[in-house]
Amino acid sequence: MSGPTTVLLTGNGLLILLSAAAIRAAMAVAQAHENAGLLNNQLTEHQTTLQDRLRAATGMGQSALRTQLQATEQDFAHLLAQAEKIGCSAQVLASRPTAPAGADEQELLHYLQTLQALIHELRPVLLQESSRRADTLFDQTDADLEAASAAALPQDRLARLLKRIAHLPELPENIAQLARELEKSLPGARADMLASELRLQIQALLEAEKKRQVEEAQALILEQTLKDLGYQVEEVAHTLFVEGGIVHFRRSGWDKYMVRMRMDAKTGQANFNVIRAVQQGENERSVLDHLAEDRWCSEFPSLMAALEARGMHMKVTRLLQAGELPVQLVLEDKLPQFAEEEQVETQSRLLSKKLP
Repeated sequence: MSGPTTVLLTGNGLLILLSAAAIRAAMAVAQAHENAGLLNNQLTEHQTTLQDRLRAATGMGQSALRTQLQATEQDFAHLLAQAEKIGCSAQVLASRPTAPAGADEQELLHYLQTLQALIHELRPVLLQESSRRADTLFDQTDADLEAASAAALPQDRLARLLKRIAHLPELPENIAQLARELEKSLPGARADMLASELRLQIQALLEAEKKRQVEEAQALILEQTLKDLGYQVEEVAHTLFVEGGIVHFRRSGWDKYMVRMRMDAKTGQANFNVIRAVQQGENERSVLDHLAEDRWCSEFPSLMAALEARGMHMKVTRLLQAGELPVQLVLEDKLPQFAEEEQVETQSRLLSKKLP
């Protein structure tokens, strides 16, 4: 495989969400440290909280620090128990930061912050997955309408059903309307019908919400994985896996070559191909084109393995050998300008100003 390659993207939705949560936690901690001591009104609420904890913990004694560490580790243990119920404890445990072996205060503080950030990101993922699986994880009362009618008032059933989506910021109008009707109902056939419909609507809402979150998580994982592998990456739109689109990435030193990933949201397929930036009117072919394709060929398996470790799987559905199709030439003003190129241009402008 050297030339253009098409892959089918699939994956484990829960593992993808957990991987994205770990990435967001690490990013939040890094951002909090970067902005420590600085006023930044654009920080998220969570980043601000982390910074407040950083300032407070800096003056914290060893005893107080240990106490907070113990409470945070207990909090993580509760999440781990919840993860065990839905079969993802191994993934959650793998994302836990390693506790310092010694008593260095800065190391303990960093561990505390990292664990707190991870808990903050993992909790809503596990809560939503538990709610989505409520039918199989918890009592089946609502599945048996006759038993449900005998066991609880409509209002009690409503409270149990709404508890499954209590973590969502707001209710869609169709669910809110059903909830209002069930709340006013007396026990009987109508209440059974409303409860059944509400249960189905809630389950559909949870499935749709998970799908949306997984698609956004995939975009985050793709961008971070490429960066972890040493690529320069243009910003990946969070809608890439929803609406499709194009992402370019390259390594420093690739000169005018980069890889273009084009996502087809309808089919779930992504196409990777090497492209070369050119100026208007430039259309010469180069022997370096073949080398650029071979270079990408040798690196592609590493990307596949890294994404798979985070829950995203790639199945190659089409591949062409190097040279079967010419490397696509794209006008450079239509392509992203990466930092390395920007620095070169800036230096050139500065030098030109100094010249007589």
